[in-house]
Amino acid sequence: MFYRMPEKYHTVDVHNHVWFKNGTLDGERMHDLLIASDLLGIEKLCVSVPLTNPYAAPEKCRQANDVTYQAMQYSDRLLGFCFADAAGGEEMIKEVDRCICKLGMVGIKMYHQHKLQDRIQKDLMQRAAELGVPVLMHAAMARNAATIERGPLCSHAGDFLEALEVYPDTMFIQGHIGGGGDWQWNLRTLETIESDNYWIDLSGSVIDAGILRDTVDAVGADRVLFATDGSFEEAVGKLQAAHLSEAEILKITSGNFNKIMQRRKVAVKNV
Repeated sequence: MFYRMPEKYHTVDVHNHVWFKNGTLDGERMHDLLIASDLLGIEKLCVSVPLTNPYAAPEKCRQANDVTYQAMQYSDRLLGFCFADAAGGEEMIKEVDRCICKLGMVGIKMYHQHKLQDRIQKDLMQRAAELGVPVLMHAAMARNAATIERGPLCSHAGDFLEALEVYPDTMFIQGHIGGGGDWQWNLRTLETIESDNYWIDLSGSVIDAGILRDTVDAVGADRVLFATDGSFEEAVGKLQAAHLSEAEILKITSGNFNKIMQRRKVAVKNV
């Protein structure tokens, strides 16, 4: 048993966040983020500023992404994901290009403004495929009325399967199997998945017995990514409780993420 991720795993947290404070980066919370990562042996973190309103205007996304870029400049351990809302149309595509091609961000982050497979996503998904970067989508299979009311367009595993058919060239990461809701339904839905463009991260505060072992059994270790979404100790605990092989752990902690990064199709231009 270990209480800190061994260096040999080069662990990457693929789902985490930084935050605003008075219109700029909240340095105190970011400092705490790095301290927690140090204590648990997490080498790099993928971060974004999530916007949870039903509509995230392009200018709001740009402000959020500027904060993410500030974090990237503070520490090279922080890898940025560009927050996007497809309702922004052409302006949103330009913002994604700015973030990926000029600022060096490594992926796109989306919340529950729209279902993943919705046709409104078409241009954004096509651009993600052209750039060769993954789309990380907030996800859950909600069962209680209050949660559904807060996020009626939240995507679940069935939506990801449909999105893979509608946008077959785009890479998708399903956020936090432990993010709440019916995770077992999600896994049963995913048992037949065959796509090489799908991954699921293990983050979230839910620590039900067997959650990660069942995830690996359902989709395969090649499709699972280490992540915390702020639940640091829980993520490390889930990894250990799953009784995975060394080869499986190496894939989940960094190997799978590195393969995703190798599929990037564009170089970073000077800012």
